[in-house]
Amino acid sequence: MRILYIASDTKALGGIQQYNRKFLDSLRARGDEVVLVELKGGGFLAKARFIVKCFIQGVRHRPDLTVCAHVNYAPFGLFMKKWFGQDYIVCTHGIDVWEVRGALRRKALQEADLITTVAEFTRDKIVRQLPEVRDRIYLLYNCVDGARFVPKVKSPALIKRYGLEGKKAIFTIARLLTIEGYKGYDRVIKAMPQILRAVPNAVYLLSGEGDDMPRVQKLVHEMGLEDKVIMTGYVPEEEMVDHYNLADVFIMPSKAEGAPAVFVEALACGIPVIAGNKDGSATPLMGGELGLLIDPESVDEIVAAIINILTGKVRKELLDRDFLRRKVLEKFGLDRFPQRVDEMFNRIEVEEKK
Repeated sequence: MRILYIASDTKALGGIQQYNRKFLDSLRARGDEVVLVELKGGGFLAKARFIVKCFIQGVRHRPDLTVCAHVNYAPFGLFMKKWFGQDYIVCTHGIDVWEVRGALRRKALQEADLITTVAEFTRDKIVRQLPEVRDRIYLLYNCVDGARFVPKVKSPALIKRYGLEGKKAIFTIARLLTIEGYKGYDRVIKAMPQILRAVPNAVYLLSGEGDDMPRVQKLVHEMGLEDKVIMTGYVPEEEMVDHYNLADVFIMPSKAEGAPAVFVEALACGIPVIAGNKDGSATPLMGGELGLLIDPESVDEIVAAIINILTGKVRKELLDRDFLRRKVLEKFGLDRFPQRVDEMFNRIEVEEKK
């Protein structure tokens, strides 16, 4: 097929960008002819150039299918369908479609040949708003490279770097952005005094960077937790797996996620996981089969979940590294993504024949 793929900068950091790279790899592996148009940078001129390029490539290549990699690009797919009869799909990820605003976006979702999303939670959010699209939603889950994310012994170099000898490490990695304060890392910090009363050798390892760092550092200082909360800053790709493997438990008590890749990455490393129960985080945890789901706004529940894992007071499967890895790869392994892409295209072809 000739496919026009419209996305934000696919080389940038972030879960959606990572998802796009996997999607593109799967399309090219199928032998599809892919024309990629990317929005790089912000500002009016960058957006204007992007829109013009989309139209030029759409008219020049007359694709069999347009992939709108975010709901923001769905109106272009609608335009191509109305003017040239070209099919299009819209990829959705989470909070971007929990409340679909604007008549044009709603119309573009209603007219899409297929809508992909990464979690049942988001699928249900879309259906409640646009019940007519129920049968055109396809779950294309985030996946993890099981050859890269593997269980390992704790890195002696990182233990020395962060002073973790003899410590129980609670780990979060996230973008520390003011606009993404819903990820809940500040609530883990607020939980630390209670956790330390039960597990005195616990430390919180918080990785990532962004404009929220000064506020978080101030909170740590105000609570007198400088030696118990370690902010590592940016983690380079080559150290990512070793950082996961430092953890005795991974937690991100977010309340506005689609289906974060960090959970399947941690699970593939065999690390016990805690997630919130108010968003799409339940999908990578398979509804609680692979980790603890808690109220992300409750510091008390965060405290109890962390203590229970660090003291072994949970189901034995949740502490079994082999079990966690095997189960997450069965459903979310990297090999499953291209398989589901093929299944998606088969579904589109079936719908066309009807």
